[in-house]
Amino acid sequence: MIPPYLEQLEEQVRCAAASRQYEEIGRLAAAFAESVRAYTQTLPAGDARAGDAMRRLVDLLSWSLVMVQGGRAACSAELRRVRTANRYSRRDGPPARTAGINLDA
Repeated sequence: MIPPYLEQLEEQVRCAAASRQYEEIGRLAAAFAESVRAYTQTLPAGDARAGDAMRRLVDLLSWSLVMVQGGRAACSAELRRVRTANRYSRRDGPPARTAGINLDA
């Protein structure tokens, strides 16, 4: 079991990742990692709680990475979809003029 302040930081990281707040993920993940480091240093050597806290840190960072990669893939797919849709849509504005050739023979 980890202290409540670590659980709160973990939840904040998860919320930031779920809402695609990428800068916030980095800031909160760094704060969580630093808090886990400080917490594990207060525990006696060989305490199982230190291992549990470190596992939660690794799990959180792995999960956050997957969420960021998924978010980036979704944004990329949306940009491709918009680009393709715009390619075939009518443009607003005056109609294009057609070029003509005079053939005097």
